[in-house]
Amino acid sequence: MAKNMSFKLSSLFLALLIMFGFSVSPASAEVLITNFSGTTTPSTTSVPSNYHHFYSTKDSVSVKFKVDEFIQTAGKPGVEVKLQRSNGFWWSTVTSKIVTSTSAVTLTGSTGSGDWRIVVTEVPVPTGYDKPPLYKAKSTRYSGSVTGY
Repeated sequence: MAKNMSFKLSSLFLALLIMFGFSVSPASAEVLITNFSGTTTPSTTSVPSNYHHFYSTKDSVSVKFKVDEFIQTAGKPGVEVKLQRSNGFWWSTVTSKIVTSTSAVTLTGSTGSGDWRIVVTEVPVPTGYDKPPLYKAKSTRYSGSVTGY
């Protein structure tokens, strides 16, 4: 009788464990991966980029990007934001946007888990000269967050 009761209890426990495993799937949860912020460096000889690297175990990532302040605009505010993924040899751009206001934008990518990076580059304003200064100096302060799902 005791052997039969322990078999029923273990069967019940196993059935509950399986039901719980199917109802709560950790793969479907949204996870904050990282926050980032930075300021682009003003330059008149090149168009510098800021890089923010992260690793995601989720299949999809979502980047919320917001310009906090256009510090120097050279008459034409704007930064290009690229979401890139590495295949182990080179970086491929998954999506990109040019941000010209302080409103938040979202970039998403669904190419699987792995190494990712966000590239923030000022939209260049050429001076028209063939010698330095080649570009008008621009600077922007920004912030954002990355979530995986």
